Amino acid sequence: MRITDRISWIALLCLGYFFVAMMYSITIPAFEVSDELWHYPMVDYLASSGLQLPVQDPQNVGLWRQEGSQPPLYYMMSALLVAGIDRTDLQEVRRPNPHADIGVIHPDGNANMMVRSLDGGGFSTDGTLFAVQVVRWFSVLLGLGTVLVTYHIGRELFPDQPVIALGAAGLTAFLPMFLFISASVNNDNLSNLLGNLLTLLTIRLMKRQTLPTWRTYAVIGVVIGAGLLAKLNLGFWMPVLGTALLLNSIRLKDWRSFLVGGSIIAMLTVLIAGWWYLRNWQLYGNPTGLNVFLDIVGRRAIYANPEQLWSERVSFTRSFWGLFGGMNVPMSDALYGLLDTLGLIGLTGAVAFIFAALLQRRYSFRGWLPFAVTLIWPVVTFISLLRWTAETPASQGRLIFGALSSISVWLVVGWVWWQSKHWRPITAAVLVSGLALIAVSSPFTVIQPAYAAPEMVTASRSQLAQFRQPADTGTISLVEARILTPEVRPETYAELEIVWQIDEPLKEDWSLFVHLVSPEGVTVAQRDVLPGQGRLATSELAASYAWRNPVSVWLPSNVYAPNELTVEMGWYHAPTGQRMILPDGATTFRVGIIQLLPRLSRLNVPNPISVNFDHQVELVGYEVSSLAPQPGETVELTLYWRRLRAITRDYTVFVHIVDPATQTLYAGSDAQPGQGSRPMTTWTEGEIIADWHRFIVSPNALAGIYELEIGVYTQTLDGAFSRLQVVASDGGMANDFAYLSRMRIGPAPMSENARSRHFHIQARP
Repeated sequence: MRITDRISWIALLCLGYFFVAMMYSITIPAFEVSDELWHYPMVDYLASSGLQLPVQDPQNVGLWRQEGSQPPLYYMMSALLVAGIDRTDLQEVRRPNPHADIGVIHPDGNANMMVRSLDGGGFSTDGTLFAVQVVRWFSVLLGLGTVLVTYHIGRELFPDQPVIALGAAGLTAFLPMFLFISASVNNDNLSNLLGNLLTLLTIRLMKRQTLPTWRTYAVIGVVIGAGLLAKLNLGFWMPVLGTALLLNSIRLKDWRSFLVGGSIIAMLTVLIAGWWYLRNWQLYGNPTGLNVFLDIVGRRAIYANPEQLWSERVSFTRSFWGLFGGMNVPMSDALYGLLDTLGLIGLTGAVAFIFAALLQRRYSFRGWLPFAVTLIWPVVTFISLLRWTAETPASQGRLIFGALSSISVWLVVGWVWWQSKHWRPITAAVLVSGLALIAVSSPFTVIQPAYAAPEMVTASRSQLAQFRQPADTGTISLVEARILTPEVRPETYAELEIVWQIDEPLKEDWSLFVHLVSPEGVTVAQRDVLPGQGRLATSELAASYAWRNPVSVWLPSNVYAPNELTVEMGWYHAPTGQRMILPDGATTFRVGIIQLLPRLSRLNVPNPISVNFDHQVELVGYEVSSLAPQPGETVELTLYWRRLRAITRDYTVFVHIVDPATQTLYAGSDAQPGQGSRPMTTWTEGEIIADWHRFIVSPNALAGIYELEIGVYTQTLDGAFSRLQVVASDGGMANDFAYLSRMRIGPAPMSENARSRHFHIQARP
């Protein structure tokens, strides 16, 4: 392949990336990209404050939330671009959806993070929406830089195989998730470019046959200084770069590479980025400011163990290939399966190439050094991400894009190295073309449908119920309701299809709630959403506007079965909690009954359940005499256990009726299984142990709804109590207790059931 041909191909790839990324930037609604609803306000704040950084306060966070604790270079550069744009409409445009399922894929939609008008909130030539577009275009250019860097890394490593460089550039350019992030307001775009650029500069440093000039070190120093001012994860480049300088000095037999080069790089790094770390030290007592970042974004309740991290591999791989919106708009499972297979083939092939090259002694030790850079940096990036996500949920494949160039090169190597020279360009072209097809189609087949307005229906004069705000003339009517799942089990969805109609326009944005209520008057499951799968704002809807509204309600694992659940629905104003009312004053409307069946189980126990305590014992079922006891009443609870492995200690089981908000106990029982007659060390494999508990509800218990709580513990030699932790279904460690069911203490007040109008509907067969 001639040099001019290579230039033509890389120019074509860059042009293709640019147009597809621009398409993403224009078609994706504002603030509907991962964390953009917080990244952009940081840009806006700096543009309005003359680049003055905010002081982070976990008790009083700004619109930018945790992003105000991020290194500021990307935000400052973006702020300079939008400073001259009128952005005073930010609060009008940025209206967060209070019920958005961020990070959760729900069958009834509700993916949008913003409340927006029916006209969408997409491309605009003025105001905040235009400012968002300007910053997105800046991000697109940064992404283009990453594509070019990928190409040059491939050329440096495999100068005699241009197909690898072109294939890697094409993989980066048309990776759907890379395009999605590159078309958004996100500081990852600058850190991705700088992280991959450092890889390229270090490779070139390791390939030099002569002592580098001071300019070489100066360029590296500027890039790593900018990197440390772009995102904290690039700080992990420091030990990698230090090792590279040391090896370079040994290779060239000249310590000036390490001493002089290291000094120049360190000096420039401190000059460029040191001020920000010093500021953090002075304000927060931590040079990185991560303590405040975590206080705002939140920590995991339980530090993630390896099993927990492994269970999150699906979200990691999906968000590497393409998981859109707020990590809640997926591509098809079949497509993920195909991409995962290709990724596994590429990684396996790359490992095979490395082993084959080592066995054949294809490269000298010095020859391996540039390759080592592209192998070590992705590993360091991945390990640092594991460390970070163990403390706060962040299992997102896009967070390793700072090493994407290296990953892309090695994937292409794994795909083609074992093929003949004739087939290599064909294989690379097919794979890149297929990925480009996915990338081009995703905005129209996956992303836009997630934010499209719901199905409209013809306005109707008939109605099942009409809701009205007490102090407003606006009204909304329930026109039709169908229960699609007349029978459900724990850990499944109850599906409904509802038709609503605006009779008189509403002034506020109202939220729809659907409750599944037990005979005791306890809400055992609920779904709160904005109408139209979260895509409509009632304040924007005109009279006679009618739409079809699917709703899916998740039944939790601990819901008590069998049972008969009443389906109730209504409307409330999220900021105030005020509910709409029916003509008779009720606030909920009953639409029918759903039969809750026990989960399927081969064990002959009531209400089958699975609660794993430390891989030692499992609660497999339970039954309780009453879910609505009176103060002073005796409650009988039978727990059904089995061992998961041989047990060496005799544990005690505790049972509480507890108020989770105050941790007040209203009843309790502590005893070894079978009232001491069946210690756990006597259990045999396969045996089901019936463990009964009797306890009296406190006569002073306040009427209300509480949790039935259980756990397993032992008392240590020093008198402390050590509880067994619950192992979640995904393998991660959870709390050291489990809630079995909600209970109502005291007489149920005159329920909404009794005061609501009743209308039983025909379930779909």
